[in-house]
Amino acid sequence: MNSILFHVVLLAYLLATLGFWCYFGVRQAALFRAAHGLVYVGLMFQTALLAQRLWTPTVWSNVSASLALLAWAIGIGYVVAWWRYRMEALGSFMIPLAFFAMALSSVPVEAVLPLPSSLQRLLLVVHIVLAVLGYAALALTFCAGVMYLIQERQLKSKQPGMWSNRLPSLWVLDEMNAKALALGLPLLTQGVITGSVWAKAMRGSYLSWSMTSLPLLLALALYVLLLGGRYTLGWQGKKAAFAAVTGFLLVLASYVVHTSA
Repeated sequence: MNSILFHVVLLAYLLATLGFWCYFGVRQAALFRAAHGLVYVGLMFQTALLAQRLWTPTVWSNVSASLALLAWAIGIGYVVAWWRYRMEALGSFMIPLAFFAMALSSVPVEAVLPLPSSLQRLLLVVHIVLAVLGYAALALTFCAGVMYLIQERQLKSKQPGMWSNRLPSLWVLDEMNAKALALGLPLLTQGVITGSVWAKAMRGSYLSWSMTSLPLLLALALYVLLLGGRYTLGWQGKKAAFAAVTGFLLVLASYVVHTSA
């Protein structure tokens, strides 16, 4: 049953991604409605899948399960952003992230973290949920940043192409970037803190100062600098978009290094 649900979700996200990309090119309303509807289908079946997996004792200590949860959170983030901004181009950038996260969750990972006590299990659950929600919000800053950089380049060119007509205004993209950052950074920070407390309970140290932690620490420092710069120095526009993109790439690097370590 789990395998069937997984493949239904994966197919829904894949078809939604292709639908959004096709709509981006030809602007047929039916394509957008179909792709948008497929996101809801994928989220519905993935919610059922996650509900089933919650009863698995080791689900919260499994990297694959956290990737599936990330795909779900990104899908929810897309829906929330759609209802707030009605940004048709967003699906072309955000839903592919959900698809790839879901696809990667099918890759077998041998390492499963031990869960010797209920308290340590609770800490791990809180850590994963906060971190994943933070990742999803920061994925939105990444998408907004990429769209901003593309749109800004198009508007500065002498002959703006198709992208300029498809993407939202720079002001809307910058606003989305700022609001998603203000949500995602506190969530990720709290996720890191609870993870450190869990690490202390499990290994006797709050933080491992190894290469596996370096990309995440750099990303947090960059996000803190960006958020502070926005509110104190008036940072916005291209500088903020570039920082948001760089920060999320560091987050992805941290995830890859951590799971392959």
